[in-house]
Amino acid sequence: MTKQVNFRPELKKVTSKSNGNTEVLLVVSNGSLRGSTENLTEFLGSTVTVVIQPETIEYTVPVNKQTKKPNIEYVVNSDGTIEMLKEEQTSLDVGDGVEEVENVKVLVSKETIDEFIKTATTLQLPENVTVNIRDVLIRLDEGDSMNEIAADHELSEIALIDQIELARQYFAPYADTWSKHKDDIIFPEEQ
Repeated sequence: MTKQVNFRPELKKVTSKSNGNTEVLLVVSNGSLRGSTENLTEFLGSTVTVVIQPETIEYTVPVNKQTKKPNIEYVVNSDGTIEMLKEEQTSLDVGDGVEEVENVKVLVSKETIDEFIKTATTLQLPENVTVNIRDVLIRLDEGDSMNEIAADHELSEIALIDQIELARQYFAPYADTWSKHKDDIIFPEEQ
């Protein structure tokens, strides 16, 4: 029996039935199940573990309402290093001295973030991420199962997923910037 089947469905419907069961309808229209349908049918009648996560990561950017410019800029340098630049307040205080800022939500696809993490050879992981996420993502691409990778790191599958999500959240703004300028950024080859 196949150990796992990964695909990216759209969650279409959740229905509570009178017998206490809940039916979940997932629809795959993006080709992510191509070639795996037979493997999926092997699970029919079995109890399976399902983790549902959004395909995007959200981050917020504070934008000055007067200048319409972000107060924070995420930079990916041509040498592959990353930095966050905060704009200094240059406007004169008017009235109560509070600069009007609007938080703008930005969505970045996990695919873009993962591509950034796998490509960027010089990234420093945030302190709360204890696993080399770049290696994890590469192994997943090579066909290793989440369960195998988690076992290698002495973590549960859910703990490994949490580590991946923490890294994605941290790198989302940088990946977003990188995706807009990636032709100008050449990461050094891994040593």
